[in-house]
Amino acid sequence: MKGLKEVIYFLQKNLPQTDSILLGCRADESINVHECCEYNIISIDDSYSLKQISYYFDESGPSNSNHNKVFQVRLLSPKVLYENDSIRYSDFIYFPRPFLRGIENDHFKQKNQNYRKSFRFGLRKEIFSNICDLTLLSNSLSKESVDEYLISFKLKMISLKTIRNYIHLYLGKEHRPSHIKYQLNSVIQNQSIKIRERIHSVLETIGMHRANSSTLERSEKSLRLIMGGNQSQTNRLILNKVVFFKKKSMYVDGLLLIYNYLVDNFQEIEQVVSYQQLLRRTADIDVKEKITLKNELSLLLECNKQMV
Repeated sequence: MKGLKEVIYFLQKNLPQTDSILLGCRADESINVHECCEYNIISIDDSYSLKQISYYFDESGPSNSNHNKVFQVRLLSPKVLYENDSIRYSDFIYFPRPFLRGIENDHFKQKNQNYRKSFRFGLRKEIFSNICDLTLLSNSLSKESVDEYLISFKLKMISLKTIRNYIHLYLGKEHRPSHIKYQLNSVIQNQSIKIRERIHSVLETIGMHRANSSTLERSEKSLRLIMGGNQSQTNRLILNKVVFFKKKSMYVDGLLLIYNYLVDNFQEIEQVVSYQQLLRRTADIDVKEKITLKNELSLLLECNKQMV
């Protein structure tokens, strides 16, 4: 697989005493990796007892390339690996140290097997959560006075989660934030006309038919304002990817990446209220009549019920 030599060299140079795996899009053979994608690595140290620590290694790419190679490493103990529910992976490549001692349990494979066993349960839980949220929104829409902007934002976020669940259901693996469009195209190409029509309808609800340079530019600027002083390495990676998609005229990819970031980081009611104006611009929320919102809600409710 492309990039394995880079990973092997990096691990031998920086983490020679650990057992490691590569996961994420660079470990997924079905993905065409972008130049801006980082290398996601998990390394186990048996003597390490604290919570995981994340390291970022930024190494220069070829002289004719404008993109550096970013290696994102999470160093942890086997105990933390098992207990951390946010670590989930269906695809991975194993890199044991040169003189791997004999062990009965392969922690990485066991974690992967546990994830695969719980995958369907987790998917159904997410779908039922969407149905519950949509039911609550339906009750809100039945009132005389409603906040159309707030409901529109919530519907767009549920639309994105619905799209992700189509990927989870029909590809049998987790979504890749920078490759959602590509993964969704794989679903569309291999499913029935009804499934395709539902997916296209949800994409229209998200507003992907309006994706262009101006839309992505506005969302990017608002995203930078939301992030504010929180210029963590993870946030910088997100912004660098958005810039990459903008330069490559990959507007749908860029917007889906931004919306996915909002779903994962701005769903608490306090956040939605505090950042309402910025979230509205970042998610490109436009004014919609109540009847339009009801139609979108009915569509999303039907799509999620069909996935149960």
